[in-house]
Amino acid sequence: MLKVEHVSAGYGAVDVLHDVSFVVPEREIVTILGANGAGKTTLMRVLTGLIKTRQGSITLQGQQIESWSPERRVKKGLALVPEGRELFPSLTVYENLLMGAFTRASRQEREETLERVLKYFPRLKERLHAYAASLSGGEGQMVAIGRALMAHPRVLLLDEPSLGLAPVVVDTVFDAIARLNVDEGLTIILVEQNARRALRIARKAYVLRGGTIAMEGTTRELASSAAIQQLYLGG
Repeated sequence: MLKVEHVSAGYGAVDVLHDVSFVVPEREIVTILGANGAGKTTLMRVLTGLIKTRQGSITLQGQQIESWSPERRVKKGLALVPEGRELFPSLTVYENLLMGAFTRASRQEREETLERVLKYFPRLKERLHAYAASLSGGEGQMVAIGRALMAHPRVLLLDEPSLGLAPVVVDTVFDAIARLNVDEGLTIILVEQNARRALRIARKAYVLRGGTIAMEGTTRELASSAAIQQLYLGG
């Protein structure tokens, strides 16, 4: 579904990512682990076109997209749930969700998609006309994921979805991610500091360290790695 080959990128004259390569198979969940400053959010921005690559290629469903605009990537099937949610606080939940459907021409199609989103996050049905500024952290994260789903993505990029959430809310969010993968056939790239939960839900994992891929393997292999246990699992 998605292939990243020898990508380097950064800000100004400074590279943050160095020769990064990885593959995301269709209909699978792949997690990218790493400490703060490892380059995880930069990688998400590169995949969505918010930051241009300096070198390397990004291939989505057989097409090279590194020169494409963010809007064109969304239309092709890439949708990002950004770190920190980035909702519009003065808009309602309903209005925030519709912001994700800007590529959908038919209002009827938008309403049908909204019903599917509310199936995964029924709490939002009760809060549909509440302002985003009044939401709890968990509700805000549900809106952020729902907004991305409104674009009908083939690949869903999740940047730190558990950040700042209570454990019970983390369970709800991760359960929804797993269901979206199974029920909707979504390919998911999960960037997450909660390595234990990420390794439980994904099939393959990459470890980003200093802007490079330092380790890779199945989640079972990495979960049993002494280095991973020491660095990320408290072992």
